[in-house]
Amino acid sequence: MVEALRKLASRRVEGLEDLSDAEIVDLCKKELPNDLTAYRELLRRYEGLVLNTCAKVIGSRDDAEEVAQDALIQVFHKIHQFEGRSQFKTWLYKIVHNYCRNRLSKIIRKREGSEAYQEQTVQLTPEHDTYQQDEELSEIVREVIGKLKDVDREIIVMKFISGLTIQEIADVLEIGLSAAKMRLYRALDVFKETYMKTTGGGDLPLT
Repeated sequence: MVEALRKLASRRVEGLEDLSDAEIVDLCKKELPNDLTAYRELLRRYEGLVLNTCAKVIGSRDDAEEVAQDALIQVFHKIHQFEGRSQFKTWLYKIVHNYCRNRLSKIIRKREGSEAYQEQTVQLTPEHDTYQQDEELSEIVREVIGKLKDVDREIIVMKFISGLTIQEIADVLEIGLSAAKMRLYRALDVFKETYMKTTGGGDLPLT
C-alpha cells in the first residue's frame, strides 16, 4: 500500500501544479471519493513531510511506513473538514502528528522490552531516501535529541527536522505565538546543555 501511495504521489498532474493548496483542497472536496486527481497532487506535495514526520515521531522505519499509510487515509477521510482557518500544511501536520502520537503508545507495547524501545527512539532519522533526511544531522545530534524529554524533542523536531515556522508550530500546538517561541527557546537551551554534556563542547549544530 505504501509503495502504491508513492507511485500515486510521484505522478505530476498537468494543470494543477500552479494552483494553491487551498484551491487543490477545494477540488478534492468536489471530486472525492470518485476522482483522485486533485488528491494525488496533494500527495505529491506532502508525502515527504508525512513520511518524515512519522519517522521522527515513531522511530522505527517499518512502523513509520505503516503509520504514514494510515495517517494519509485519515487525511483522505477528513479533508472535507478543512475550513481554511490555517494553512493546509499546518492542518495536515497536526493530523499526522497527533495520529502518530496516538499510535506510538500501542507500538511501544508491542516492542520487546525497554531496551529495544530505547534503541528505536534514539534512531530519529531512518536510513531511507523517501524521508529526505538531512545529511548534516549527525549521529551525535540524533543521540542528543533522543535524550530530550518529549515536550522538548517534539518542538525541536517540528522546527529543525519537519521545517515548520514558529507560527505553524503555534497552530499545531494550539498555543500563542509568544508561547511557542518561549517553548522553542527553552528546548534549545536544554538541547545545548545536553549536547555539551554528551560531546564535551563544540559548535552547536542547531541555530
